[in-house]
Amino acid sequence: MNRSRSLGLLLSALAASLLAAAPAAGQGGYPAKPIRIIAPFPPGNSSDVAARFLGEQLAARLGQPVVVENKVGASGQVGAAYVAKSDPDGYTLLMTSTSATISPAIYKSIPFDILGDFSPVVRVAVAPMVLLVRADAPYASLEDFVAQLRSHPERYTYATAGSGTIQHLAIAAFLSRLKTDVLGVPYKGSPQALTDLIGGQVQFMFDAVLSGKPHVDSGRLKPLAVASLAPIAQMPGVPAAAQSTVAELKDFEIEGWVGLLAPRGTPGAITQRLNREIVAVLSSPDMRERLAKANIAAAQANTREEFSRFLRNDAQRWKDIVTAARIPQE
Repeated sequence: MNRSRSLGLLLSALAASLLAAAPAAGQGGYPAKPIRIIAPFPPGNSSDVAARFLGEQLAARLGQPVVVENKVGASGQVGAAYVAKSDPDGYTLLMTSTSATISPAIYKSIPFDILGDFSPVVRVAVAPMVLLVRADAPYASLEDFVAQLRSHPERYTYATAGSGTIQHLAIAAFLSRLKTDVLGVPYKGSPQALTDLIGGQVQFMFDAVLSGKPHVDSGRLKPLAVASLAPIAQMPGVPAAAQSTVAELKDFEIEGWVGLLAPRGTPGAITQRLNREIVAVLSSPDMRERLAKANIAAAQANTREEFSRFLRNDAQRWKDIVTAARIPQE
């Protein structure tokens, strides 16, 4: 064998070994630097809480820091638009929530397309909603409240955490089913709305269990029903609206969610790795317990494809609710 042929065989063998190693290196090379999870709402919101809990465990599994950064504004649109325009390399992710699928139904123009500008990774958690009144309100049950609301709607006002929020649309769906019109008062977030509900300036509101339950536990507010098909563990003893004797609420379910998205074009190997690791984290009893203590329920294990279908269905659901409630687009 001459020297030229030996060199050629050596180079061919080296090239073959590099090609064989490339897939493994590509899979094992991510992540090679810290990952940022953008939370588009203020600290304490369900998406922020879920991102911080998850980030700690994800960092340990991936071997890189996971930093949660709040980019707030315009009902989550600022943070979502930022991630949509970020490099699709798996290092900038969005921990979004129900607002992402509500916004297209409420606003004529938004700076992102929830179904087209992102690669779904995984649904992380669900956030049940609860109907709240003052602790001293004279209602023995949901049925009693609905009867009085129907009889004298002019005596009532309800609070929301702002126009186009899940709190707003939960009330809109509720009143639409009851065919009852009540004056609404929008606030700049749940804390202000809850404060005025406690103070008696408004008479009722739907809110996430995450923010409403502390006021129930303190004895300042009374839960009449959860907006779910069955009672939930976070609110023991509170009936489900769907199981009440109010016929119009037979299948009434309004549930928030939290999920992780990556910019469109992020390699499938990366989103699949993230899905696999996060599902593993969420299946641990410790993580499920931490989320439960924060009044958030870990989502059932779901694939990227299942989360994608969920987003499409959820966006249509809110569109239908907005249409039924005759809420004009802004």
